[in-house]
Amino acid sequence: MYDIRRKNEHFRMRGGWLDARWHFSFSNYYDPQNLSFGPLRVFNDDLINGESGFPMHPHQDMEIVTLVQGGTLTHYDSVGNHGEIRPGQVQKMSAGTGIQHSEYNYAHEPVRLQQIWFLPAKKGITPGYAEGNYTVSESGLTIVASPWGSAGGVPVYQDVVMALSERREPLELSVPEGRGLYVYGISGESVIDGEELRQGDAARVIAQNRLTIDGSGRVLIIDVPVRDGAARSSLLVEAVEA
Repeated sequence: MYDIRRKNEHFRMRGGWLDARWHFSFSNYYDPQNLSFGPLRVFNDDLINGESGFPMHPHQDMEIVTLVQGGTLTHYDSVGNHGEIRPGQVQKMSAGTGIQHSEYNYAHEPVRLQQIWFLPAKKGITPGYAEGNYTVSESGLTIVASPWGSAGGVPVYQDVVMALSERREPLELSVPEGRGLYVYGISGESVIDGEELRQGDAARVIAQNRLTIDGSGRVLIIDVPVRDGAARSSLLVEAVEA
């Protein structure tokens, strides 16, 4: 079964330099029925105006992945990491025992990004930072993050896989026992088992053996365990076969 939430159903926060859609409870938005999806705790779709951004602020025990869809985002953190990420790049920060960071748009044009947080498999790890480049395949899945980097992309210290798909042919995925898929429309129009998924829409898929994604759009697929004893992610197998 799956639950599709349209772009305008996500909580919208507009204030000054930031226009954001929050998919889960975050900051001053609280919904006890919408706290997380497995270890996926935060999914924020942000538009950051030029010459602005997030000043230094702290995090602890969280895996934070950022994908930029337009513009350039500059990262600084309190353990000495510094980098710029653009479309075609992915960034991961492990907050671990504690870290401070800033994410800033120094250009005039806006930056559009998705920032995604996962609860780590283990608390108290050493803070860390990683970047990776990717080119989206037209025939298979493009892994942008995987458990401990085991299948490519940046390493996430949790049993989660993040992959991009923009195929010319339908993509069929299995959803193993105990796992769920969070599917987000990045651009264009896609179809999930006959249901349209437009830019900004997101689908939560659980308790389903197979899933078909079709259409001309680019989607982000996040595979997470939704209960203890979950099977291995099928995205790892699909990526190897592709």
